[in-house]
Amino acid sequence: MNNTPLNTVQLACVFMLSIGLMNHVIVVPLLLQAAGRDAWISSIIALAALPLWLPLLYFVMKQSNQMNLFLWLKTEFNRAIAYFVAILGSLLLLVIGYVTLNDTVTFTTTAYLTRTPDWAILLILTVMCFYNAYHGIPSIAKTAVILLPFVFIFGILVAIATTPHKDYSLLKPIMENGFTPVFKGMIYAGAGYVEIFIILFMQHHLQTRFSFKALFIISVLAASLSIGPTIGAIIEYGPKEAANLRYPAFDEWRLIKLGTYIEYLDFLAIYQWMSGAFIRISLASALIPELFHVTDKKARLWILAVIYITLFLLSLIPISDDKFLDLLYQLVLPLSLLSILSLSLFIGILALISYLKKRRA
Repeated sequence: MNNTPLNTVQLACVFMLSIGLMNHVIVVPLLLQAAGRDAWISSIIALAALPLWLPLLYFVMKQSNQMNLFLWLKTEFNRAIAYFVAILGSLLLLVIGYVTLNDTVTFTTTAYLTRTPDWAILLILTVMCFYNAYHGIPSIAKTAVILLPFVFIFGILVAIATTPHKDYSLLKPIMENGFTPVFKGMIYAGAGYVEIFIILFMQHHLQTRFSFKALFIISVLAASLSIGPTIGAIIEYGPKEAANLRYPAFDEWRLIKLGTYIEYLDFLAIYQWMSGAFIRISLASALIPELFHVTDKKARLWILAVIYITLFLLSLIPISDDKFLDLLYQLVLPLSLLSILSLSLFIGILALISYLKKRRA
């Protein structure tokens, strides 16, 4: 496994695809359901609040000298704390992997491969992601650098090509039902934004002089990917119809018509989705052995095999899309936001204790 440190561009590509899929696709229908017309305001306010939390992450990175998080906690404190954080982090990553895999299979079987059995799609996805994850974070980063430019170009295309269908007056009136819907929407927007927290799980793969400026830019770029499709869905379909759409970011592609003969370009959205899902699932699984500082190749292989068999079997459990969405809305995303904020605060307190120890010494 290549252990070349990741540069800022590689890290940005990884998070733009991984967190970008969450913010651009998974969160948007839930955000529209929670906040309706004011969903775009929820996204912007949550984005404005994000920089208030980032210094905590950077403080941990500096106090740990960007060591492997497990090693730092074990050395600076004790094994119990290290395993506690690693287990919680692993559960979080498993949830990320399951939600992404399940949603991707649902999208695939409803959008274009309607007669393909779920197990066949699951098998292909898990094998591909397993291979990428086994070759480590550098492999995932290099793959992301290749995939992202086309995702970006297609994103610009859909933004420009849907211009004739946009009615910005549909964004108003603002907060006609008060601030409560906006606050509800912030929970779902925030659940996607705070996923930048996983940078702590891979900080030892970064270049040693990783700056706060880089953290800020990458976080804001990845988080802002929810604003475009949220506004786009509202101004193209109206707030009520947008809230009923299962995949607003995908449905926007169906509005595109270039000239007389060119339409049905939604296959480009499939490339965008699969690129994000591939990187997101690979990254989530690859970070679990990293959380326990497993360096032996055979041990990593077996751990990843267990992870992917678990994800495969979980995704085979029959669950209707309505129940899956309700699970995300009622439990997974709110709990994910709370868990990440709580865990980051806990690690931040440990970093502060470490800082005070060094000052006294």
